[in-house]
Amino acid sequence: MSAEEKNKNILGPEVKNVESKDTTVKSGDNVPDTDMAWSNADGGSVSSVAPSINSVTDTEGISLAEQKSLGVESKQEAKFPFPQLFIKAEELINIDIEVVFDPYEGDIYSISQPGMLDASQLESLKVAQYYFKFRPVTYDDMHKYRKEASVYDPKAGELIINRLQLRTFFLINHLRETNLVDSEGNKFVIEIDEETNNMSLQSIMQIFQTVPALLDVVMTLFERKLLILFQVSN
Repeated sequence: MSAEEKNKNILGPEVKNVESKDTTVKSGDNVPDTDMAWSNADGGSVSSVAPSINSVTDTEGISLAEQKSLGVESKQEAKFPFPQLFIKAEELINIDIEVVFDPYEGDIYSISQPGMLDASQLESLKVAQYYFKFRPVTYDDMHKYRKEASVYDPKAGELIINRLQLRTFFLINHLRETNLVDSEGNKFVIEIDEETNNMSLQSIMQIFQTVPALLDVVMTLFERKLLILFQVSN
């Protein structure tokens, strides 16, 4: 396979079928999360897939980190004296979630980030913990994904980013490992396509059969951890 052909497959051939030309994406899928704050450097209309941003803050992440540090001794030596600004491609990014369910009926009552719910107050319900490991998203990855997920909105006169498609890129191209199991306890094994280095079509079909809230929570936490923004204009 030539270098040009491999480059065409970098996003995965199946992913491009998800693209939507619906201009309602701007008002529906680009609505900012209430716990993610940012400000743009300019106030004008931006016809570009490169956001003009001068700050980004995960306020909910800060709150949870501060709560977690309350039980840590102040004299403990810092493990990371400097912010980890450079990506290590070989290190996977871990996302943890907790699922509250009824062990008698199987109903799911909560899917959330650990620490959001006090499980010690539960009596009949149980909590299951799962992890999802992603390969890092580089700036080059983001540049390609934003370009592929951008759609021109003639009404607004600018390019907008289809957030749903961008999220699909993250999931299919970067998820590498999870300890998810089915109702019979069989582990879900992620298969990687050797040609594209993305999740195989069979694995994609399987993981898309999970309850919608599961991937919504996982991908939201993944995006917050990377401080990834979607809005490209005011």
